[in-house]
Amino acid sequence: MSFSRVLFVFPETRYPTGQPPLGLAYLTAAIRDSSDADVELYDMSFASRPFEGLASRLGDYRPDLVGISVVTSQLTAALEASRLVRECSPGSALILGGPHATVLPEETLLQSGADMVYAGEAERAVSAVVRGEPWTGLPGACYHAEGSEEPVRNPGLLLTEDLDSLPIPDRSIFDMQTYVRHWYSMDRVDPSLRGTSIMGTRGCPFRCTFCQPTISEIFGQKMRKRSPEGIVEELLQLRSSYSLDAFMFEDSTFILDSQWVHDICDELISADIGMKWCCNVRADLLEEDLLDHMIAAGLRKINIGVESASQRVLDDIYDKGITVEGVRRALRMAKKRGISVQGYFMLGAPGETLEEMRSTVSFAVREPFDDALFDITTPFPHTRLWDSSRHLIRMDYSHFDCFRTCVYDLGDITPGQVERLKKRAYWRFYLDPGRILSTFRTALGLRRIRRTLAKMRRV
Repeated sequence: MSFSRVLFVFPETRYPTGQPPLGLAYLTAAIRDSSDADVELYDMSFASRPFEGLASRLGDYRPDLVGISVVTSQLTAALEASRLVRECSPGSALILGGPHATVLPEETLLQSGADMVYAGEAERAVSAVVRGEPWTGLPGACYHAEGSEEPVRNPGLLLTEDLDSLPIPDRSIFDMQTYVRHWYSMDRVDPSLRGTSIMGTRGCPFRCTFCQPTISEIFGQKMRKRSPEGIVEELLQLRSSYSLDAFMFEDSTFILDSQWVHDICDELISADIGMKWCCNVRADLLEEDLLDHMIAAGLRKINIGVESASQRVLDDIYDKGITVEGVRRALRMAKKRGISVQGYFMLGAPGETLEEMRSTVSFAVREPFDDALFDITTPFPHTRLWDSSRHLIRMDYSHFDCFRTCVYDLGDITPGQVERLKKRAYWRFYLDPGRILSTFRTALGLRRIRRTLAKMRRV
């Protein structure tokens, strides 16, 4: 049967950010493009009483299909949301998807009591379900066979090879002004910028142990790219609809195809888009001519996945494929041109020594990074890191929190030592004499304090 009222639920109850869940915006656009169904979102990100609010929305909207997006860190909230759907709207069909559901579909199906769990990229699949196509034939669907409690998982993925065939993500389901107020991706450049996130690619060819093979199981083995013209069309729409003057490419490997990036820059310059932007880069892929072209097109900040200042940890634990000296090279290249740089770091990997963790913090403080994000190494299910270190994990993954909790039994290194080191890393970095003025300049002002408090939840 087809569905006429679809309610998506985003169960973020702990760490709201200025980045709206674009996956749900893509799903909404795909459904609206291929059917007459009405689609709404219940977003818990900024709700003061999220579960009470969900119960009320279920009663008022009376959806016939509810879809819940699940990442591991939101699993507890997602399961509670599933329970409420069954209690408050028992006639609704319930589907779960997202990264956690993709790698553990059978378990997610049994835990949530859902009618179906979808593993993988979902625009084509969910649109088909809404139109009334049976999910028993959908590649990637996981469900109970008729008359059996045992989950059945259909093999395969329903990927969209031509990303330009997808409609532009429908952000009308979000409270975009609230998201914009909480957007802090470029605060170090200019705290007054109004921005949001955008995606240009899907997939990643690299083998980092903390991400793969999860990314490939969602998006396939190869990287797919949108056209530069389609990306600029979306940006022009964002600028017009929400008065934005900044954006971030959230792609983890944005500069992998340098010619594609050059073409995007040509389009941005030709359209005279006038927006400042930032992106994630791999240190080993950054070249001077590409950086100069991106700057001419509005780039003002880059984010580098450093992870560790120990080459041994990068090679033997993370299989990152970069060098510490390569990070220094990329950092010097950017700073020479006045570009702000943020580093991503992880502490507490299995087999990492306390001295190596401290060296990573000292590296971050000593080198001319403008911003830093310190996470606690967390082995999310079905990644290579998870598979190689499961015997060291001391708690159920429903308690995983890479911002606050060390989940490993590291022998002589206690979880408390790792957690305290991570907290001290932030204080050392942002109160360093060379950064303290810019730290206070970024944080002062009512709007900026609100965003600073949101960021502090992760410290």
